[in-house]
Amino acid sequence: MNSDTIGAISTPPGSGGIGIIRVSGPDAIALVDGVFASRRTNRDDYRIRTAHDVVRMSAFTLKHGYIFDPESFSETESGDIPEFVDECLVSVMRSPRSYTGEDVVEINTHGGTAVMRRVLAILFKAGVRPAEPGEFTKRAFLNGRIDLTQAEAVAGLIQARTEESRKAAMEQMSGTLGALISSHAEMIGETLARLEVAIDYPEYDEDEQIITEALMSLEKTRDALKKLAETYEQGRIVREGLRVAISGRPNAGKSSLLNGLLGFGRAIVTDIPGTTRDTLEESMDISGFPVILTDTAGLRDADDPVEKIGVERALSEASKADIIIYLLDPTADFDAELAAFERFCTDIDAKNVILAVNKCDLLNEEALCAYKTGLERALTAENSRISAEKLPRPEEIMYISVKNGGAALISGRIKAYLEQHGAGSGGAILIEERHKDLVNRAIEAIDRAAVSAAKKSPLDLIAYDVWECAQALGEITGRNVTDDVIDMIFSKFCLGK
Repeated sequence: MNSDTIGAISTPPGSGGIGIIRVSGPDAIALVDGVFASRRTNRDDYRIRTAHDVVRMSAFTLKHGYIFDPESFSETESGDIPEFVDECLVSVMRSPRSYTGEDVVEINTHGGTAVMRRVLAILFKAGVRPAEPGEFTKRAFLNGRIDLTQAEAVAGLIQARTEESRKAAMEQMSGTLGALISSHAEMIGETLARLEVAIDYPEYDEDEQIITEALMSLEKTRDALKKLAETYEQGRIVREGLRVAISGRPNAGKSSLLNGLLGFGRAIVTDIPGTTRDTLEESMDISGFPVILTDTAGLRDADDPVEKIGVERALSEASKADIIIYLLDPTADFDAELAAFERFCTDIDAKNVILAVNKCDLLNEEALCAYKTGLERALTAENSRISAEKLPRPEEIMYISVKNGGAALISGRIKAYLEQHGAGSGGAILIEERHKDLVNRAIEAIDRAAVSAAKKSPLDLIAYDVWECAQALGEITGRNVTDDVIDMIFSKFCLGK
């Protein structure tokens, strides 16, 4: 249990109807009691100084009153009266049934910045220490109220921008992931215990049987951890968002597509080639998932040094994207368009490319049919520079008009990808990169143990690999984690949480 009492503003910066100041620690109730009065008008100084309104409150109750400055008493006709800073509601949560596991008092003030800062300054003078980022949640973890996966989920819930990211963070905060990791760690612990017994009592000569049983148990755990590790891509999309780059030659309709997907005119659209010279990024929500759209400069051999930088950034963004929407212009020079697309596919490691032919409204049916035939024939030609694994199948090529609703069709294709790769399963998934790295470390330790067993290595070498697996799993839940890791995790939190 921490010996000092901390406090911070828990509501976002700025003005609002209500502001919340949270105080936690062994002296939280007494310190707030010293600056709170349930009545503003008092017959004498005794009433304000000795009322003990907060100390007498029951847990999980609210009391109306006023925050005053104990250093501001001035003599009046009715007695010594302090300066009342704000009218408020005070709530009390007593240890251990509180968010931090300590005594917690929350002061609901008016939401003005000046009001909250003044109340907080009064509390600091009374003996409350300013809280560090994430210190309330850190105390909840250190006091055993939550494990480390649940603590990290708190930050994820605060940062959640879409429904799916909220659901994933809430699932983790409920303890699903922590419980799953703990169950695997328990199995590993039992296996390690059997190996250590065999090491301590070699006279029983049952090494082969113990190793066989250990390997069977380890293999079962390894398979489960592999399945869990495979959920990270889904978790990454839920947490960080699906990155979609819009690429193509100048005037292919990239900026128009960005505007169409967003539903408003974010990018400048003109008939002048090279209008977009830098990347333009916007976020949107598709089926509850965050999607980051990036409009990029038109791909061509530019003489202008600024446009050259724009093309380099366009290729860089495309290489980082989860999905690339590459637009072709059927009204432009066919060979130039095709050559640019082939060069694009060879210049970057293009994955999940949606090839879309835009401006199809400008072609009649006969011309569009001829274009389709020519494009499919060119892409499958023996001299094509596009490798087979990157080659779009003819049925996957989209023929659209952004001007006439083509953005909705592209949005549908993105939605289909999300349903396949990012849909929530309702179970434990890996959202944090830290968790993924530790799960992989645990899997690698099991693999090393299996290799050692196959080589008939001594039991203590096998046991050490199993111990390393247990250590990695323990770091996920915080059962055995260093202070540096704890400080690093909670430093990313906001003040007041």
